[in-house]
Amino acid sequence: MDHFFIKRKRNSEVKYTEACSSSSVESGIVNSDNIEKYTDSSLQTSSSFEPHFKKKKVSARRYNEDYLKYGFIKCEKPFENDRPQCVICNNILANESLKPSKLKRHLETQHAELIDKPLEYFQRKKKDVKLSTQFLSSSTTVSEKALLSSYLVAYRVAKEKIANTAAEKIILPACLDIVRTIFDDKSADKLKTIPNDNTVSLRICTIAEHLETMLITRLQSGIDFAIQLDESTDIGSCTTLLVYVRYVWQDDFMEDFLCFLNLTSHLSGLDIFTELERHIVGQYKLNWKNCKGITSDGTATITGKHSRVIKKLLEVTNNGAVWNHCFIHREGLASREIPQSLMEVLKNAVKVVNFIKGSSLNSRLLETFCSEIGTNHTHLLYHTKVRWLSQGKILSRVYELRNEIHFFLIEKKSHLANIFEDDTWVTKLAYLTDIFSILNELSLKLQGKNSDVFQHVERIQGFRKTLLLWQVRLKSNRPSYYMFPRFLQHIEENIINENILKEIKLEILLHLTSLSQTFNHFFPEEKFETLRENSWVKDPFAFQNPESVIELNLVPEEENELLQLSSSYTLKNDYETLSLSAFWIKVKEDFPLLSRKSVLLLLPFTTTSLCELGFSILTQFKTKERNGLNGAAAMRVALSSCVPDWNELMNRQAHPS
Repeated sequence: MDHFFIKRKRNSEVKYTEACSSSSVESGIVNSDNIEKYTDSSLQTSSSFEPHFKKKKVSARRYNEDYLKYGFIKCEKPFENDRPQCVICNNILANESLKPSKLKRHLETQHAELIDKPLEYFQRKKKDVKLSTQFLSSSTTVSEKALLSSYLVAYRVAKEKIANTAAEKIILPACLDIVRTIFDDKSADKLKTIPNDNTVSLRICTIAEHLETMLITRLQSGIDFAIQLDESTDIGSCTTLLVYVRYVWQDDFMEDFLCFLNLTSHLSGLDIFTELERHIVGQYKLNWKNCKGITSDGTATITGKHSRVIKKLLEVTNNGAVWNHCFIHREGLASREIPQSLMEVLKNAVKVVNFIKGSSLNSRLLETFCSEIGTNHTHLLYHTKVRWLSQGKILSRVYELRNEIHFFLIEKKSHLANIFEDDTWVTKLAYLTDIFSILNELSLKLQGKNSDVFQHVERIQGFRKTLLLWQVRLKSNRPSYYMFPRFLQHIEENIINENILKEIKLEILLHLTSLSQTFNHFFPEEKFETLRENSWVKDPFAFQNPESVIELNLVPEEENELLQLSSSYTLKNDYETLSLSAFWIKVKEDFPLLSRKSVLLLLPFTTTSLCELGFSILTQFKTKERNGLNGAAAMRVALSSCVPDWNELMNRQAHPS
């Protein structure tokens, strides 16, 4: 045994001497102290009866930019330096894998379909790889996927206008059940890092701040914009002001939610303007001179003689903005003019609805009765004076269920049953059902996003001409009622006294005449004079002759641009495929004068429908149970047209639950 260790000692000395000799060839010197030191170490090891093995020193490999051709970049996460990360699957390999052969093997085995991709492909993928390096605290880290899931859950909660507690009480338990059933308990445990309702509130506030920053950054660049504003009272009796903005972004107009202001009671017009000034100029640092359009309704709060909010706004824009009275509001005001006899019919119909819907027992009994006899509808609808809810739908439901309602009222011994026995009243109800349904269709056509003023003016003018046509039809010796289908069907299926029918016809004619007059009052022709002078904006290719261009009163430079534009077949194809606003934005480089003039004409809002939509969503957020909620952040997320940059949000510091 001793012979074995002595032999091993001598072999070690020889090998070490040879190694030192080879490393010192240039100097020609062998360090004897190193030999003695190594010999003593070997002897000490041998004396303990343990064999000596020299440990191999492993040096860390360094990343090379050439490795990107295999689809790998240098990992940027803390404590993960010099580890390769795949830009396709985001997997992070060990440092020992920083070899071209191993990186290539990963590409060939895991992403075989990408072997022939050029370097530019992986360079584009490299830009998409952004990892979070944030920590909750010095000892606890947040999983990137859990953090992103937290933001996505909060975003969905706000978009769906549901309570924040839904994430903890509904979404997370449901996901746990699904993952535990399909996969296993270990996978389900990973979902428990998804936050509770308190963190959801923080996430919503963070997303709202991020979206607000995106919007204000765009507007601060000096681009032109237009606003629409409206005020209302929520369930908590708090007065709120909503403001939307429309601006040019990239290839078209963008409409977005600008701000949500809580106003105190008994605010004057100057106070409302001061609040707007504080937010838009003081907080957002926007310039009123870039505001080219202001749209509101005609209520006294905004435009009344004791308010004058619009007047102050026009002053700060140096009269560079135009004020538009909401088309839907004007259409609603024009529709209120009803002859007294027809108004009585409408009031009685409302009384019937309130009698049945005002009692839960009556509502259930009518529903049961209608279900038993197999009617298409079983419920009545509440009547409301809010203009975006249709009177036509309420009257249509009453007319369709008139026989069932009549029988039900008899059973209840209500005096309202008598009105359904009056054929004249039912006939007038059929007419009101038709005319309010028509007005409702007109109101729907005036709603929606990205509509231009030419479309709305055309619809209003078309309806006014239709009213005149109907009057001519009724004044003829053989009047026609084709435009009122329910009314026509009713008089065909029932025997109506001829004298009574003549009286009803005169009342209908009076109503249509009154509608024509009120529509002419709220939509005067002189207000549309600017649109007629700029009709080339609607269709620039209709003016290809120099004679027709001269009549447009354009400056010479604008005339030349219009002639060149109208002669382009390529641009005509774009005009037919793009929206009107997108078309004029696209040609701004080649035809700057016409494009600028067209954009300023099309930019202002024509309605406040977005504000009305915002108030409807506010009622979903602020219920009786949550009447103290400050819904500014949730409203921002729910109504914003911008899409959050999740990579930027992921790079922010996470908040501990």
